[in-house]
Amino acid sequence: MKVSPLQTGLIAGFSAILLEVIFKVSPPPAYGLCVACHTRDLVNWIVNSVAGTTLGMAPVSKLIPLLTVVGLLIGALIGAIVHKDFKIRKTHGLVTGFILGFLVLNFALLMGGCPVRMGLRTAYGDLFGLLGILGIAAGVIVSTEVYLKKA
Repeated sequence: MKVSPLQTGLIAGFSAILLEVIFKVSPPPAYGLCVACHTRDLVNWIVNSVAGTTLGMAPVSKLIPLLTVVGLLIGALIGAIVHKDFKIRKTHGLVTGFILGFLVLNFALLMGGCPVRMGLRTAYGDLFGLLGILGIAAGVIVSTEVYLKKA
C-alpha cells in the first residue's frame, strides 16, 4: 500500500484533532512538530521522572512524554529501509557536525527558531514569525555555503 505525503498529512492532522477532542490534549499555540522543543520536553520529562526535578516543559508534555521525535526517527528509518535508501555512511568532520547540530538546536530553543513554529506563527499573522522564517532561510543558505565549500 502506497501512502502519499498528502494522505499522511491528512491522517496526522485528523489524528491531532481527535486527540484534542477526545482526550482534551491542547498544545500551546505554535507548538506544532518542533524537533528542538519536543526533544527538550522529552529529555526534561525523563529527567523529571527519574531525578524528581522540575525542569521546564510545555504544559501538554507534563503528563505523558512527547514521543514525536522518536516517531519521526523510527518513521524515517522505516521509510529509508522500505525504499532501499538506508545506508550507513562514513562522515567526515563528525565532531564539527555534532557541534553545529548542538548549536542549531540550542539556538532554536533560545530564539524559538523552529521552522514549523515560525510557519505557524506566520499563519497566525505574527510578523516576527515571517522575519524568523526569513532569518532561518538566510542562516541555512549562508551556513551551508560556508560549510559545504569547506568539505
